[in-house]
Amino acid sequence: MYRKIFIFASLVFSPFIFAQSIEGTVTDQENKPAAEVEVLVTRDQEKFSAITDEKGVFKINLKKNGNYILETIKDGIKTESEKISVTGNIKKDIRLKEAPPTEKKIEGVTVTVKKKLFERKVDRLVFNVENSVASQGIDVIEALAKTPMVRTTDEAITIAGKSNVAIMVNDRLLNLSGQELINYLKTLRSDDVAKIEVITTPPAKYEAEGKSGLINIILKKNTNLGWNGSLQTSGSYYYGRPTVSTRSGASFNYQGNKLSLTANLSAGDNYWENKSYNYLTGTTNSDYWNTDTKNSNNYKYKGGNLKGEYKINDKNLVGFNYNYSFSNPLELAESYTSISNETGKLTLFSDNKNKNHRNVHNANAFYDIKFDTMGSKLSLSANLLINNANARNFYNTVTDQTISTFTNPISKYKIYSGQADLEKNFAKIKTESGVKYTSIRNNSDFNFFNIENGQFIINKDRTNTFNYNEQNYAAYVSTNFKINDQWDAKAGLRYEYTSLEGVSINDNLSAKIKYGKFFPTAYLSYKPNENNAFSINYSRRITRPYFGNLNPFKYYTSEFEYRTGNPYLLPSFSDNFEFGYVLKSNLNVTLYYNYNKDNWDRIQVVQDNLKYSIVKNFYNQDQAGINISYNYNKLKWLESNVFINGFYAKSKSYLPEAVAAPAGFGGNLNIDNNFFLNKDKTVTFMLGVWGNLPNKDGNTDYYGNASVYTGLKLNVMEKKLMINLYLNDVFNTNRDRGIEYYPNYNVEYSSKGITRNVYLSLTYKFGNNDVKGATKQVKFEESSRAGGNGGN
Repeated sequence: MYRKIFIFASLVFSPFIFAQSIEGTVTDQENKPAAEVEVLVTRDQEKFSAITDEKGVFKINLKKNGNYILETIKDGIKTESEKISVTGNIKKDIRLKEAPPTEKKIEGVTVTVKKKLFERKVDRLVFNVENSVASQGIDVIEALAKTPMVRTTDEAITIAGKSNVAIMVNDRLLNLSGQELINYLKTLRSDDVAKIEVITTPPAKYEAEGKSGLINIILKKNTNLGWNGSLQTSGSYYYGRPTVSTRSGASFNYQGNKLSLTANLSAGDNYWENKSYNYLTGTTNSDYWNTDTKNSNNYKYKGGNLKGEYKINDKNLVGFNYNYSFSNPLELAESYTSISNETGKLTLFSDNKNKNHRNVHNANAFYDIKFDTMGSKLSLSANLLINNANARNFYNTVTDQTISTFTNPISKYKIYSGQADLEKNFAKIKTESGVKYTSIRNNSDFNFFNIENGQFIINKDRTNTFNYNEQNYAAYVSTNFKINDQWDAKAGLRYEYTSLEGVSINDNLSAKIKYGKFFPTAYLSYKPNENNAFSINYSRRITRPYFGNLNPFKYYTSEFEYRTGNPYLLPSFSDNFEFGYVLKSNLNVTLYYNYNKDNWDRIQVVQDNLKYSIVKNFYNQDQAGINISYNYNKLKWLESNVFINGFYAKSKSYLPEAVAAPAGFGGNLNIDNNFFLNKDKTVTFMLGVWGNLPNKDGNTDYYGNASVYTGLKLNVMEKKLMINLYLNDVFNTNRDRGIEYYPNYNVEYSSKGITRNVYLSLTYKFGNNDVKGATKQVKFEESSRAGGNGGN
């Protein structure tokens, strides 16, 4: 007990105990501030260190006066070394005289040393994008595709095969999801990115929401004044289809001594088609419910983003971020259904025309206060998201008669939150703590009309109002402790309390749920030398349902089919363990195990001539696997990235409505090759393949899937003009297939979109390319829960 009190008192009164200090500024050869330089002071066996901030400033507290050795380390390489004498507080400015000795000549051979491509930190894997030639001159979506464990498409971003990934820029979460997120990341250039961090088990500082982890995009330091801009345009031609998808955008960045601004505008017209089938077969050959569907979608959107930061002084920074997007997608669908059961046989045709209007406003503000040169700071932020959606949907069901209906779903939801994060750093200990409050309100009206003789007649039995309110309270604390040069440890604890209420007016149903949970995290890393790094970590996570999955009302897609939500749906929880190893910065191996409890998914139910789907918690799952990432860059004309994920999954259903799929193995593969066709590496030929092995999850057995892509990348006009030409899904093999298991029937499904296409993009940059503009983002994790569209 006394020992704990002594340690606590030492931390609190450390400024008084350490009465001696060295402080100063580190500058480079051009007399500019040198950020992220380690200043190390040693005496006998004692070591004290600090990292320079963006102004090159450092401060090191010492226990006593005496003679010390002072060293500076830049990018892992020692640059300066001298003896100094300390008596009280002294000021020491350092100027890096020579470029770091990154080259050694051995028998006429020059060996260049640079920052490692992969680095294993205590709680994350770091991909240094600026050291990958193949990752230059492309957008961030393409750069993410070359990142270990990450796979990207035009629809989603996944880590090791898991979706619902949260994206951050400079440690601030992007307040975007779905297509808006993809579109925004395409406006960022990989040339502006220093590194990408893959955080598969996020620490306590971040929301406990989600199973897949976080991706943090760190932009290069902005030390240049001026402005720049860029124009982008792209389009996709679909093989054998008389249509294209287009996108255009413009961006502007300004950097002054105190004010930074960034603005983006974009507009697009995306088109795609999908053919699918859903075949339900009963225990006898005479029972079936088979549906073939063809969908065509036209997703038109436009939006803008404005970010600003104002540096009041060296210790105070204030800023804002505003996003607006408008979309009016049009969806057309036709379905042919054959039904056979004990009551007889029935054939029907149904079609629908859905027109949507969605307006999304997203505003954030933040205020950062720095306390000292060791990185201690207080961050205050507030967030607001407003989404208004209004749809006009027409449906026809044709049997021996035609039934026409019209629905007008209206959804209005607001999410607002406020939070405070405090970082307090000492010589070897970094502490983080914070609190957060979030309020979510969703009001949905579903208006249903029967169309008779051209008249719209309200159907009160199928009309409903659903109101949803949720309050979240969170607090966390974590500590990062550097044990010595080889060992690092980090531990944290987060507590989240949730109170929610859902009310379905027409059904006269209501659900009130309250729960509070602790979410611990722990990390330990060991680096015996420069070529090897080990890590082990643990985290507990939660996955909350989307709003649409909580609405119990019936959304009819024909007179015989509907989908519904579940107001009693509970969140699912997961415990995650990982062991990581990095060899020579090129090979990354991760062993993992996770246990998922109360997982939920959408299941299908048949009752006579009525079929519906509903979301339920129904299974637990164990999963263990291995991730392997390897970067090959031994040849001047080739850079290859290989990612392999293999796992074993076992699910157990605890509801009679669904049968767990048999336990089994699964896996993912991604190989990306870049062939440099000239000495300057401005002309690159690309060839790659990705694939998914058959795997099991919940009550679904997923079939295998694979695709080959190729293309050409050009950087011309001193890299101001970037041209990308791709041919995606060369052999037209990309499709989703599987089978769902139920007690009295199985459901086989397939979905095939127009995945084979030719994609061309052009980006022209003008102005000072080194200017980044406003780069900070504000954490707002709850915005992603507004998606889902009622799916799983």
